[in-house]
Amino acid sequence: MRSLFAVCKKEERDFVKNAAGSRDGAGVVPLARRNLLRDRTRLLISVSGVALSVFLVLLLGGFEKGMFRQITAYLDNTPADYYVAQVGVENLQGSTSIIPREDTLQRAREVEGVISAAPVLAQHSVIELDGEKVPTFMIGYEPTEGGGPWKLSRGRGVEAADDVVLDRVLARRHGLDLGDELEIMGRSFRVVGLSDETTSWMLSLVFMRHDTAAALRQAPEATSFVLIGVDPGSEGVLDRLHGALPNADVLTRQELAANDIAYLGGIFAAPLQVMVFISLAVGALLVGLTIYSATVERVREYGVLKAMGMRNRALYAIVIRQALGATTLGFLGGIVLVVTAGRVIETQWPQFLVVVGWSSILSAAGGALAMALIAAVLPARYVGSLDPAQVFRR
Repeated sequence: MRSLFAVCKKEERDFVKNAAGSRDGAGVVPLARRNLLRDRTRLLISVSGVALSVFLVLLLGGFEKGMFRQITAYLDNTPADYYVAQVGVENLQGSTSIIPREDTLQRAREVEGVISAAPVLAQHSVIELDGEKVPTFMIGYEPTEGGGPWKLSRGRGVEAADDVVLDRVLARRHGLDLGDELEIMGRSFRVVGLSDETTSWMLSLVFMRHDTAAALRQAPEATSFVLIGVDPGSEGVLDRLHGALPNADVLTRQELAANDIAYLGGIFAAPLQVMVFISLAVGALLVGLTIYSATVERVREYGVLKAMGMRNRALYAIVIRQALGATTLGFLGGIVLVVTAGRVIETQWPQFLVVVGWSSILSAAGGALAMALIAAVLPARYVGSLDPAQVFRR
């Protein structure tokens, strides 16, 4: 062992001294840190790759969660336990529902346990603003019954037949404000309110009186849904509603929300998940290449350590700690990036909602840990298979 140590260069001897505390590698931590910091440019590239991967994972996951929240925003904020719809209609935004208004309301209100029944007429529409065709989702509601905007940033809800409440983001993008006039389906309206939390990158909600929406749809005696509120202490209300309304479907809020997410969100969920997987793979590859090249460069030192009796598990620990160190720095950088990007998106493109909570961060931390362990596999196997005699013959 002394002869092997003697043929080492001074730099190699210093390397060995850092890890020679015991055969189990008492010097593993400082040695791993020294290896990691030896080439700072290479470390910076590795950390940047991990940071970008974590950033993309959190941003794409946050965009997916934000998209789902936007899709179900109306259902989540409307005070209804059940929704009466046309037979065969299973979601709010994906299908057209037409049911008799007065007959459905009367039958629903007579059911034991029902405390409220509000008609809502929902329809996709296209508004031309500044020469641009803008997709919207029109909600006609009774101001005294509910089903309208749940959060107003300015103004009030609809009262007159020509009143309309626009989403705040939509209004800002097209220079509209309270009191402005706009045309919807050939009819002139006045903006009386600006609503919050009613937009997405796909479309924005527009609110008006139910009778006005029915006139635009040329179906004055119809509605799309009846929103049912029930007494919390009542049981069997759903079965009684099915019995009272044999020519309609009755769905829960959870069913409608799940169907809307499956219909609108399912189209984009799979591509987002593929991009998340690719981001993790790229991060693991960058860390793996960094640690592998650092390991190969110091092959003689690792050979000396093996010749001096250091066990493979201690050598593995050096490699794994290097990978964990680079990944941890990258993970923290990714958190900073996604927080910064979230604020920029919220300011510049508010129609895109990015939701990053503690559950998302913990999931990303688990992904980063997996990334580090995967990245350490090849370098660790290389170190474990070293033959000290062969190393010093090179």
